[in-house]
Amino acid sequence: MDFMEKTRKRFHLLDAYRGFVVLNMIAYHFCYDYFVLFSGEGNWIFNKNVYIWEQYICISFIFLSGFVWNFNTNHKLKRGLIVSFFGVLITLVTASLGPDIAIYYGVLFLLGASMLILIPLSKWLDKLPSVVVFLVALFMYLFTFSIPARHVGLHRLKLIKIPDYLYEHQFLVPFGFLKEGFVSADYFPIMPWFFLFVAGYAFNRVLKDRGFFEKEDFLKIATIKVPILDFIGKHSLFFYIIHQPICMGILTIIF
Repeated sequence: MDFMEKTRKRFHLLDAYRGFVVLNMIAYHFCYDYFVLFSGEGNWIFNKNVYIWEQYICISFIFLSGFVWNFNTNHKLKRGLIVSFFGVLITLVTASLGPDIAIYYGVLFLLGASMLILIPLSKWLDKLPSVVVFLVALFMYLFTFSIPARHVGLHRLKLIKIPDYLYEHQFLVPFGFLKEGFVSADYFPIMPWFFLFVAGYAFNRVLKDRGFFEKEDFLKIATIKVPILDFIGKHSLFFYIIHQPICMGILTIIF
C-alpha cells in the first residue's frame, strides 16, 4: 500500500508479491460483495477457509508495508500523510453511501497511522537489536490480537480479561477497544496490527544486519521482475482505492 523508494537495486520481487496480494484482495472483496451484500449469505465470512484467506491478505499487506518502510528514507512523513488522507477520504465517501458499507478505522487508517508513529519510534527502536525488536513485536501482535474480544492471550488461551470500562469510550475504538454498537465494514485497530507493522520493519533490519541485501544470490532473486504483478504492486494504493467501486459496479449490472 505504501511505495518502495527507488534505489540502486529495487527489490522487484516484493512488488510482485504485493501485486499478488492485491489480486487476492480484489478477489476476496468481489466474493464478499457477491455472497454477503448481493446474495444475503452472511455466513460466508464465517467459513474457516474464507477466514484463513482474509487473514493471509491482511497479514501480508501489513507486514510487507512495515518491511518496505525502511526503504522510504526521504519521504516517510509525506507517504504516511498521503495514506492517512485517503483513509479519511474513504471513510467520508463510504459513510455517505450508507451505514452498511461505512468504513471507520480501515486498513488505510492503520497503515497511515503506523507509518507516522514509526517515524519517532524508530529512533529508539533502531538502537535495539533487530532480532529482539522483531520477536517482541511479533509476540505483542499475537498477545493483543484478541483485544477487540475483550481479553489478551495467545490463540485460544485467554490470559487476561480487559476491564469493560475501556470499551465504553468512542475515542478508544481506533486502538482496539471495540465499543458495543460500533460497526465498520473494514476495521484495523492500532492493536494488534501496529505490532505486525513493526515486526515487518524489524525483519527488514534483521536481514540488513546480516548482510542479505548485499549478497549476490539474494539480489538475483529479489530483483526478479514479474510482469503485471510488478506493476500492480507498485501502484497498490491506486488499485485499493478503485477496486471496490468496480466490483460493486459489476455486480450491480449483473444483478
